[in-house]
Amino acid sequence: MTRLTHIASLFSLLVVLLLGTASCGDNSCYDNGNSLPLATFYVGNSQQTVSGLTIMGIGVPGDSLLADSSSLKEIYLPLRTSVTTTAYKVSRWITIGDTKAQTIDTITFDYQPIEFFHSIECGTMFNFDIKRLTYTTNGIDSVVLLTPLVTNSPTPALRIHFTNFN
Repeated sequence: MTRLTHIASLFSLLVVLLLGTASCGDNSCYDNGNSLPLATFYVGNSQQTVSGLTIMGIGVPGDSLLADSSSLKEIYLPLRTSVTTTAYKVSRWITIGDTKAQTIDTITFDYQPIEFFHSIECGTMFNFDIKRLTYTTNGIDSVVLLTPLVTNSPTPALRIHFTNFN
């Protein structure tokens, strides 16, 4: 009889543990909770770390500095939900021979913010449908939009190809 009592107790404990873990919420929104376009940097045809980069928002209230004379291989570029255009100033220090120079470019996103309900745990989030992407070409060779719909997926949304000054 005591063996049967132990088995029943173990079974009851197992049921309580299973029900307890089943009632826990989904924590998937904490993995990458924001829909931010991930920009990867290229020189030529290969992804590379680009040094001397300063990236800041244009016309953004408060501090918009994302990188200050940094060496970066990629960066998330936040888009504002209250407007449909966000622009960034991208400056890069380069050396040509013995001369140091700075290139300054602008990347502008025109987009539609799309509000959606993710879950009870995460609440409301935004995706962004990029309608147009424009850029200048002082130090940037080209910008390739890989996907017009920016979600909270950690995959790159665009590639910024820098001019190789070497």
